Amino acid sequence: MDATTPLRQSDPPRRLSLVLHPRRDVGAAIDCVTRWAGTNGVELAGLDDPRMPVAVRRCDEAGLARGCDLVLALGGDGTMLGALRVAAPLGVPVLGVNLGRLGYLTEVDGERLPEALQAITDGAFAVEERFVLLAAWREDGRLREEAAYNDVVLSRVPGRGQAALALSVDGQLLVRYASDGVIAATPTGSTAYSFAAGGPLVSPQTRAMIVTPDAPHGLFSRAVVLGDDERLGVEVLPSSAPIAVEVDGRLLTQVEPGWSMEVAPNPWSALVIRLGSAGFAERARRKLGIVDPAALADFDLAGHER
Repeated sequence: MDATTPLRQSDPPRRLSLVLHPRRDVGAAIDCVTRWAGTNGVELAGLDDPRMPVAVRRCDEAGLARGCDLVLALGGDGTMLGALRVAAPLGVPVLGVNLGRLGYLTEVDGERLPEALQAITDGAFAVEERFVLLAAWREDGRLREEAAYNDVVLSRVPGRGQAALALSVDGQLLVRYASDGVIAATPTGSTAYSFAAGGPLVSPQTRAMIVTPDAPHGLFSRAVVLGDDERLGVEVLPSSAPIAVEVDGRLLTQVEPGWSMEVAPNPWSALVIRLGSAGFAERARRKLGIVDPAALADFDLAGHER
């Protein structure tokens, strides 16, 4: 499959699963989806949540995306990541609807939900692949693996000193950091913590790992971009403070000096629904509030005065 594969279909999906923001008021969005589903003969499924209408079939998280044509995430970036966790391993695409503030990962804002559903009905959408990382480490004598759609973050535990980390690429030492931590991000996640720590913006159609130090002490303080077949090794050095390990914003464990992990390309991609023609540049300018310098405000992109 290419990075962006247009799909045309005469019929809407037959089964759609809903993933809801755990606290936000999503009633209006659910009403809109329920009306659309009833009109188009679409079966709805979701977790056992009191906000779900009676007509929505209940299922557990393991079965949420099984046999499903599409997962609809109603909330924000966290909801979108939660939907990807259940849908991506089964090859089911996710459409993210922003019902909050920034919603960088989502495709449409809430007020555009009716138009988005109509586009799904008409087959006027594309499915885009997103590069995923796989973090692996030993825990209680067993191998633990976690897919990361945004980032893997290792950060010092506050009040316990600096993080001392050694980073290697395919087994070869790259750098040792004394820092607040390090971020290994997907291109999709390059706009999140990695960007805040000084990392580059990377198009989500790129297959690469972005490794960004967080407040490093030392001569080498730049982000590093690894290819889609390279593996990052991270070792917690003897002088390090305890380290908190997060994947996509979820705190998974706290580790001590001597611990190590590997972050590698995941064997399968995540799938997201894209609507319209807005590309990476337009979305980045709008979502991140990128503005031109005042001296260029009166000129267009070709350098001509407006």
